[in-house]
Amino acid sequence: MSRHADPKRIHLARRAAIRNAIMHSRGLDHDVAERWCDAWEAEAALQGLEPGSAYWDAGKAWIDAQCAARKRPPN
Repeated sequence: MSRHADPKRIHLARRAAIRNAIMHSRGLDHDVAERWCDAWEAEAALQGLEPGSAYWDAGKAWIDAQCAARKRPPN
């Protein structure tokens, strides 16, 4: 029996990887990193982006740019 990749599980795993990466690289705590991931998902929806292979790479770039501009994640 072959297993098919579950897109939702893949999306959540990629989100967790990006969350952990920004926690480590930017020294953010878990809650702040989660808020940045939430903010990216809202921004991506506004842009009409669908989750896929490059979704979280674009998200990390967007989060990095927001942090570089000294913006704060929404509450």
